Amino acid sequence: MARKKSSEEERILYYRQALKNKKYPLLTLDPGWHELFPDHRKTKTIRQLEKRLNKLIKKQGQTNNDIKDYEKARKVIMNNILANMTDGHEQDSPIRAKKQDENQRLLNELDEKLQEAFELEELLPRQIQEANEELLIECMRECYDELMHNTAQIDRLEEWIQETREELKERILQKQDMEMRNTQTYKYMHRLLGSEVMEVFDREHKVWKGNMEENL
Repeated sequence: MARKKSSEEERILYYRQALKNKKYPLLTLDPGWHELFPDHRKTKTIRQLEKRLNKLIKKQGQTNNDIKDYEKARKVIMNNILANMTDGHEQDSPIRAKKQDENQRLLNELDEKLQEAFELEELLPRQIQEANEELLIECMRECYDELMHNTAQIDRLEEWIQETREELKERILQKQDMEMRNTQTYKYMHRLLGSEVMEVFDREHKVWKGNMEENL
């Protein structure tokens, strides 16, 4: 068991080294991948890795949308702050000051959300790449397991075909020899006994005699 695990770890490491610095598409967005792995061919592990990758891709899209929304909202708040600036001498300065406090609170909250979104935006590509690589490696394992299994089956079938082909040749020759012997035998008996007698025998014996016109 430990030896098998070690061998599998070496296999995964081999795949990782082969994929190093290589560019390949996000599998769950690639039509070719879905064609190769329809739902009924996905293992439990592949389903889990696919779900994880799709979740990260969706999260990246949502993060990008959030950043755009936050930046739009920030512009609105900044405009409100500029519109409510006061030197304290306006009649509505207390109201403006209260609005400024609220605007500042909203701006602070928004800046925190923006910072978190920017950090996530920077972090997600690597997480997506790692998740995609894990899925790719698992798919490669499945593909090569199937390829090796099919190769063994192909070799066995090829051997069977060759053996069957030789046997078929022998059986064809046997059939031809028997047909030739039947033809010779029937022609001789027909010449010896005549058609009337042969018709009597033919009614009682179902035999292969070939084409009558050719035989006689």
